[in-house]
Amino acid sequence: MSAEARRGEQFDPPLSHAELAFYDAVAHRDMAELMEGGQDTLAKIARALVKDIQKNLSVDWLSREPVRAKLRTRIRRVLAMFDYPPEEEREAVDLVLKQMEIVAALWAPAAK
Repeated sequence: MSAEARRGEQFDPPLSHAELAFYDAVAHRDMAELMEGGQDTLAKIARALVKDIQKNLSVDWLSREPVRAKLRTRIRRVLAMFDYPPEEEREAVDLVLKQMEIVAALWAPAAK
């Protein structure tokens, strides 16, 4: 197993592939150094994002702007719960949405 594939195992509990993708999105620009709690807080954000997005994802989220706007709001809400720096929020939301596009195929059957 490569080091990249095992990267999520450094967290307790380990991050899934989807959680690791969202961790990477919110950990841009050395955010671990700026956040209280560092990498652990970013891992908690990633877990919360996966849980919230999977719960609220709809089949048409890729094609309908109002649905994407609602998702952006939900992502901002999760970031705010963990005191994510507001000046970094916009980039993090965009990165999370890009990661969602990648993992959407895995989640689409479960979407309501």
